[in-house]
Amino acid sequence: MSFDHAEEGFNRLSDMEGFEVAGSDKVFYPAKAEVFNNLQIKVTCDKVAQPVAVRYCFRDFQPGNVANLRELPLYPFRTDNWE
Repeated sequence: MSFDHAEEGFNRLSDMEGFEVAGSDKVFYPAKAEVFNNLQIKVTCDKVAQPVAVRYCFRDFQPGNVANLRELPLYPFRTDNWE
Protein backbone atom coordinates (compact mmCIF):
# COMPACT_ATOMS: atom_id res chain seq x y z
CA MET A 1 0.00 0.00 0.00
CA SER A 2 1.17 3.50 -0.79
CA PHE A 3 0.17 6.67 1.06
CA ASP A 4 -0.12 10.38 0.34
CA HIS A 5 1.48 12.85 2.79
CA ALA A 6 4.18 10.43 3.90
CA GLU A 7 6.89 11.52 1.48
CA GLU A 8 9.49 11.52 4.25
CA GLY A 9 8.45 8.12 5.61
CA PHE A 10 6.78 6.79 8.72
CA ASN A 11 7.47 7.09 12.45
CA ARG A 12 8.34 3.39 12.69
CA LEU A 13 9.73 0.72 10.40
CA SER A 14 8.22 -2.31 12.14
CA ASP A 15 5.97 -3.21 15.09
CA MET A 16 3.06 -1.39 13.45
CA GLU A 17 -0.23 -2.08 15.23
CA GLY A 18 -3.84 -1.97 14.07
CA PHE A 19 -3.71 -3.73 10.67
CA GLU A 20 -5.99 -6.56 9.56
CA VAL A 21 -6.09 -8.46 6.27
CA ALA A 22 -8.71 -10.70 4.61
CA GLY A 23 -8.88 -13.09 1.69
CA SER A 24 -11.81 -13.70 -0.63
CA ASP A 25 -13.67 -15.39 2.27
CA LYS A 26 -14.06 -11.89 3.83
CA VAL A 27 -12.67 -13.01 7.20
CA PHE A 28 -10.22 -10.52 8.71
CA TYR A 29 -7.18 -11.56 10.74
CA PRO A 30 -4.59 -9.46 12.59
CA ALA A 31 -1.71 -8.71 10.27
CA LYS A 32 1.98 -7.90 10.49
CA ALA A 33 2.89 -4.58 8.89
CA GLU A 34 6.28 -3.10 8.09
CA VAL A 35 7.73 -0.38 5.90
CA PHE A 36 8.61 -1.52 2.38
CA ASN A 37 10.50 0.63 -0.16
CA ASN A 38 10.56 3.52 2.35
CA LEU A 39 7.13 4.92 1.38
CA GLN A 40 4.93 1.83 1.36
CA ILE A 41 3.59 -0.49 4.05
CA LYS A 42 3.67 -4.24 3.45
CA VAL A 43 0.89 -6.12 5.25
CA THR A 44 1.06 -9.92 5.68
CA CYS A 45 -0.69 -12.67 7.61
CA ASP A 46 0.10 -16.40 7.74
CA LYS A 47 -3.63 -17.20 7.77
CA VAL A 48 -4.34 -15.33 4.50
CA ALA A 49 -2.50 -16.67 1.45
CA GLN A 50 -4.11 -14.32 -1.10
CA PRO A 51 -5.06 -11.00 0.56
CA VAL A 52 -7.81 -8.98 -1.10
CA ALA A 53 -8.58 -6.37 1.58
CA VAL A 54 -6.77 -4.44 4.32
CA ARG A 55 -8.11 -2.47 7.27
CA TYR A 56 -6.32 -0.17 9.69
CA CYS A 57 -7.84 0.68 13.09
CA PHE A 58 -11.23 -0.21 11.68
CA ARG A 59 -12.61 -1.51 14.97
CA ASP A 60 -13.50 0.84 17.83
CA PHE A 61 -11.24 -0.96 20.27
CA GLN A 62 -8.23 -1.32 17.97
CA PRO A 63 -5.33 1.05 18.68
CA GLY A 64 -2.89 2.08 15.99
CA ASN A 65 0.61 3.49 16.25
CA VAL A 66 1.50 4.63 12.72
CA ALA A 67 2.18 8.25 11.78
CA ASN A 68 4.31 10.16 9.30
CA LEU A 69 7.56 11.81 10.43
CA ARG A 70 5.67 14.98 11.35
CA GLU A 71 3.65 12.82 13.78
CA LEU A 72 0.40 13.16 11.80
CA PRO A 73 -1.36 9.84 12.50
CA LEU A 74 -2.43 7.41 9.83
CA TYR A 75 -6.20 7.77 9.66
CA PRO A 76 -8.33 4.61 10.04
CA PHE A 77 -9.21 3.14 6.66
CA ARG A 78 -10.50 0.10 4.83
CA THR A 79 -9.91 -1.07 1.26
CA ASP A 80 -13.06 -3.22 1.12
CA ASN A 81 -16.71 -2.21 0.87
CA TRP A 82 -18.13 -5.37 2.45
CA GLU A 83 -20.99 -5.18 4.92
